[in-house]
Amino acid sequence: MLALLVATALAAPLPPEDAFTRDPEGVGIGLILGAPTGVSLAWRPGSRFMVDSGIAWSFSATGQGWAQIHADACVDIADLRTAEIPDMHFPLWIGAGPRARIGGGTGYEAFNLAIRVPLAMGFWHTGVPVEGFVELAPGVGIFPQTEFTMDAAVGIRFYIKAAGGTARFVGPDPEIDAPY
Repeated sequence: MLALLVATALAAPLPPEDAFTRDPEGVGIGLILGAPTGVSLAWRPGSRFMVDSGIAWSFSATGQGWAQIHADACVDIADLRTAEIPDMHFPLWIGAGPRARIGGGTGYEAFNLAIRVPLAMGFWHTGVPVEGFVELAPGVGIFPQTEFTMDAAVGIRFYIKAAGGTARFVGPDPEIDAPY
């Protein structure tokens, strides 16, 4: 069995040369912690647009756990780079999208739909395909009743370069190459 594992590892193709030395672009996968807690997925086909989604869950002490799925279309509205830290990026983005939550009790808690409006700030270093972020996502429940909702999370994603993607921000000098 050990010989089979070693042979498989040796036969596996090596990652591309720039797999760990490029900016976050393409498809991102990672974790989100907070309310909700789960898996974060993102797709960045262009420099300012992103589809951000999550599959999350909660297990409470009372046995009223729930599961949630959401997907948001987001756009970068600013990059808060400074000349003091030229290799760090602090993009701000806003978006909108649906959220479905299942479980958590009876009635409204059993199943509900909402529209989220995530407001987030990311942070990443030039040349590293990892992005951290903090997110607040206020929303409005639309089924079975109308009410205010709120999601909040911190997370991290590793990006796998996808064909056709473009770099988010270009240039090492934020004063010369400001993208916004």
